[in-house]
Amino acid sequence: MTIVLQWLVEQAWVVYAACAIGVLIYVVRALTAQREQGLALFTLEREAAATSAIRSWAMALVFVAIGAVVFVATMVVLPNLSGRDVATPSLTSTPAAGVERPTPTVTPVPSSTPVLTVSATTVETAATPIPAESAVEPPEAPTPLPTDTPPAVALDQAVGARFGDFAELVSYNLPSTQFSTAQAVPLTLYWRGLAGTSPVDYVVFAHLLAEDGRLIAQHDGPPAGGTRPTGTWVTGEVIEDFHPLAFQDTGYAGSARIAVGLYDPSTGRVPTQGGGDRVVLPIVISVVP
Repeated sequence: MTIVLQWLVEQAWVVYAACAIGVLIYVVRALTAQREQGLALFTLEREAAATSAIRSWAMALVFVAIGAVVFVATMVVLPNLSGRDVATPSLTSTPAAGVERPTPTVTPVPSSTPVLTVSATTVETAATPIPAESAVEPPEAPTPLPTDTPPAVALDQAVGARFGDFAELVSYNLPSTQFSTAQAVPLTLYWRGLAGTSPVDYVVFAHLLAEDGRLIAQHDGPPAGGTRPTGTWVTGEVIEDFHPLAFQDTGYAGSARIAVGLYDPSTGRVPTQGGGDRVVLPIVISVVP
């Protein structure tokens, strides 16, 4: 359909020429029929000539209408449709809980293996086979020791808050302490599974609160975008959980705190070990409009 419309726009003169020829032919026929009507001596001849004249005038008007429709379509309708198609962005699906986490880009690491350059004076020497015993093997990479601490998490971002007997908020990660209301706050939480079992699959809430306790940004959703429900956590494992906090009050400016917790829509929030129903992260966020 797009190809046909594009051709119609580019070759509109062909339609105009055809319509003009059609109008000319049927106007001539109509005038001829009217002349015959005036010269006719019998009633039947006059009626036949009148009918032919009416049909010819009607066909001429049809060709005029076709030319007008093509003109309006090529000059008004089709340009507007093309502009709308270009300006309208394509829609992508996002999870109901909020904005998807951006896919990390893997940057290739340059190889540390040295490159052997052979000059013209060393061609004969390089042609001599080297015994396998004298070949130098690259040193083996050291095996990293297992650790329970999530990678790239600073010590001042540790939390250590327990929710029930099945979850512990180990730490969190933020790239900065100052954010604009035009962007979401990219909060990453690190949970550790405990010995207990989660009775249901809880939802994680992350709320950004103003100085007066007012909610200005939030993101609620299952852990790890729904890929790691709390009912599947294994004792000792660490779950990386990303939450982009989208601003609801874009006019706010000032300091803010982040509150994190777990809840079930039917039963309510999960109590912490300290008796509360949420944990306020030990960091102050500066919000600029």
